[in-house]
Amino acid sequence: DWIAIAAGTYHSLALKSDGTLWAWGNNYYGQLGLGDTNTRNIPTQVGTSSDWIAIAAGGYHSLALKSDGTLWAWGNNEYGQLGLGNYITRLVPTQVGTSSDWIAIAAGVHHSLALKSDGTLWAWGRNDYGQLGLGNTNTINIPTQVGTSSDWIAIAAGWGHSLALKSDGTLWAWGYNNYGQLGLGDNTNRLVPTKVGTSSDWIAIAAGTYHSLALKSDGTLWAWG
Repeated sequence: DWIAIAAGTYHSLALKSDGTLWAWGNNYYGQLGLGDTNTRNIPTQVGTSSDWIAIAAGGYHSLALKSDGTLWAWGNNEYGQLGLGNYITRLVPTQVGTSSDWIAIAAGVHHSLALKSDGTLWAWGRNDYGQLGLGNTNTINIPTQVGTSSDWIAIAAGWGHSLALKSDGTLWAWGYNNYGQLGLGDNTNRLVPTKVGTSSDWIAIAAGTYHSLALKSDGTLWAWG
């Protein structure tokens, strides 16, 4: 009855069809959300809630959405990647702000991305390579809107770079680019979302540590980095 999975650096998350959330693996920063820092080697239920609908596992932090559109975070918060307005690690899922219109999440190693139902893109956490897409390299500890576009539909976060798709099928990338993981034909970091090529038939994206993957509507798979 498993319906969704997410893998962080050393921990894993999963959802069951009954809406329960489960976690296992390394727990040094409380990234399992179990109220302690003890490692688990089997799936262990996180709390008692049964309304979880989406999960994302970062380097040492975790994100999740509930069916009411609220966003929750826990684990390492050294760079404000939990979006709670401070840098305090959390051992249990903690609500991020008061918004109830979140629809998608992505967790990088030290940064986080999310989409709202109005198509806007938000980012927070470590930003030394511009991976938040805000035009600077300042660390941010609360969700901050990226640009003014309202047509984002998918997101992915790597170690120090980020990817996103727009509703017109275009692919955008920003952040760390030392290995060409942005797909822009060079190794220059970008501080804001930058369009990748001219194609408008991208339908899915994934970001690894220093590489990226994407699918096109014709079913072909593409990789770079």
